[in-house]
Amino acid sequence: MVKSKFVKEVLTAALALSLIMAPAVGASAGSVSGNSSSSVSGNAGAPASESDSSDEDQGSDERDREREREEEGPSIPSTSIVKVAGEYRTTAIKGAYMSETFAGTVVSTDEKTLEEAYGVEDAAQPYIRIYDISEKNTPAAMESAELAAESVGGSVIGAVNMEIGSLKEGEFTLFDEDGRKITMIFSIPQNQVREDCAYAMVCVRPGGTAEILSDLDTDANTVTFQTTGGLGAYVMIRYPAA
Repeated sequence: MVKSKFVKEVLTAALALSLIMAPAVGASAGSVSGNSSSSVSGNAGAPASESDSSDEDQGSDERDREREREEEGPSIPSTSIVKVAGEYRTTAIKGAYMSETFAGTVVSTDEKTLEEAYGVEDAAQPYIRIYDISEKNTPAAMESAELAAESVGGSVIGAVNMEIGSLKEGEFTLFDEDGRKITMIFSIPQNQVREDCAYAMVCVRPGGTAEILSDLDTDANTVTFQTTGGLGAYVMIRYPAA
């Protein structure tokens, strides 16, 4: 647990900078179009046999299916699973779980609790969008997180933006930041697990407010932390264990 007064002082100075958040990513992936071409086999000037015609139809159907798959683009996972304390936990709400840095990003607080706490409207549902960020597209947030990590002799492992809100008829609305606590569980990348290290999350909100969120579990492969709704950059840090 990071309780260093020095960390807070460093963060206070660093967060005088305004936060530049990455642009929100929609819940659908962009389409990827492949090159299309049509060809006809057989000898010119000669009538096609039944067998030739059947083969051509099958080949055309297969090409059509391949083009459809390409145009659909990459799929976005609507759920996520993480193993903590020997048990697999599935996220409690639907969303766009797009992080490639963290294999598991799970909302542990149940859907009904979130609906009641954040006043989710009828026909709407709690929804989350998680996607990777970097120094290139979110420089101020990453700088604050790196300062926090360095102040305790640690380093940054990876970072995501999280948008926690509700979805109704395709329209996404962010929850308030001052709402009920929401428990999250992130898997630690396997190549970053160290027995002699501790882990935490740094949350940086729009405008520059930052908070260090301590790991609440004892599993060496995960970080369990509590946050609230809305938009925030969440940066996992690793530092020497006390």
